[in-house]
Amino acid sequence: MHRGNGHSFWAPWGVLLVAGCCGILGCSRELPLEPVTARPGASGAYVLCEGLWGHDNSVLARIELPDRVIPDVLAGTGLRLGDVGNDLQRRGDTLYVVVSGSRSIECFHVPTARWIGRIRLQQNRYPRQLCIVNDTLGVVTDLYGDAVTTVHLRRLEELPELCRVGPAPEGIARWQQMLFVANSGYGDYRAGEPRAGTVSVLHLFPLREEALLRVGPNVVSVLVHPRWARLYVLYLHLPSLWERDSLGGVVEYDLPTLQERRRWRVRLTGYDAAWSSTGDTLLLLTREGVAGVDVREGISRAPFLVLRNPAPDTDAWYTVAVDGAARYWVGNARSYTVAGEVVLFSATGVVQGRFPVGVNPGAIVPF
Repeated sequence: MHRGNGHSFWAPWGVLLVAGCCGILGCSRELPLEPVTARPGASGAYVLCEGLWGHDNSVLARIELPDRVIPDVLAGTGLRLGDVGNDLQRRGDTLYVVVSGSRSIECFHVPTARWIGRIRLQQNRYPRQLCIVNDTLGVVTDLYGDAVTTVHLRRLEELPELCRVGPAPEGIARWQQMLFVANSGYGDYRAGEPRAGTVSVLHLFPLREEALLRVGPNVVSVLVHPRWARLYVLYLHLPSLWERDSLGGVVEYDLPTLQERRRWRVRLTGYDAAWSSTGDTLLLLTREGVAGVDVREGISRAPFLVLRNPAPDTDAWYTVAVDGAARYWVGNARSYTVAGEVVLFSATGVVQGRFPVGVNPGAIVPF
């Protein structure tokens, strides 16, 4: 994420801790909450397991290499993550967990896994993904409200500023003073609405829509290249058309001109994507495993297989991340209804570990 240069929101960390204590516990208790047992100095990954809709069974797991798993970092604290954990973002030593059904953003201390507070959103919100603008400002897509709303990351509160976008906004990304919001149309459900299958281009300060990119059906994710001025948009096509055309794809745009540059057709099975350690390859989820799109200038190459899923009939790969050692972390949701696992691959694709986690591991942040 990039540091913003617009509004300068600020609040002391003491406010964050007081807000965290008062939000659930009352101000008479202090953090940390027992019995967090994270190993100091460990490396590994946090895994957000979204659970099942309506079951209130989302969990945040912590994997500590080489072989330790804390299945639920809130176990034994009297707290629960909530219903449908959908997004996981890190800024510095703080991890932000977007829990859609519970209308909250839960905050954790990365080195210790301690819960440090909560941002509670309004009753009618359904937060989907978070974009961290700077140390204090975040922008969240509201799937049901057709809008993005703003939050103060230190005061742990929703801000009044919001902006209307297209139907069922999901993915969100930022480049300089531009925000990009994927208006999915929620698959077939709202596909016929005029702005479904588009990307809203917003100006950050003040928050307003400046342009609309017409991409394709069921637009779900947007990513900005970590080095180059390029935007990448993922679309999944429509479930009703899968018998005739089961392909989705990726569209590349130049920034800041918003001119379309290239398209790749690939049969996507998930929303998630990640960059390779070099930034040359966009990693995508398919039935066969993790596919790659070579995004280097002047390269014309069809999508190719990076990691093969050996059991696609029983194992659904649901998320992918890359750590600083160029290793691949893959979340396996299996049948989407039972406990999943995270598989760790070396940079050359050799399995280095398997870690049991909760239902539907949908986001991974290495640390």
